[in-house]
Amino acid sequence: MTSHRTPRSSRIVTENLASLPDIGPASIAWLRAIAIKTVSGLHHLGPAEAYARIAYRFGSAVNRNLLYAMAMGLQGRKYNSATDAEKRALCEEVGIPFPRR
Repeated sequence: MTSHRTPRSSRIVTENLASLPDIGPASIAWLRAIAIKTVSGLHHLGPAEAYARIAYRFGSAVNRNLLYAMAMGLQGRKYNSATDAEKRALCEEVGIPFPRR
């Protein structure tokens, strides 16, 4: 009988934080510093809470683009594809100001 289960190696690729668009080595290091090691872990905690924890720990080195990259990355999108409405909602969820233009 043939198994229809996903091979373990396929799951690892999709769980790899580097598989998210715009999430690079620095972002992965920050995520690991707050105990997020997988895409599922980020999804479970949520990008707003992850951003808040990273910003608290690393301060001014962190900017809104990380928030957008995590949120859009979980949707398979690039960070700069976020609409102003999406960015505003994310900023409100975290409790940071959305820049006026």
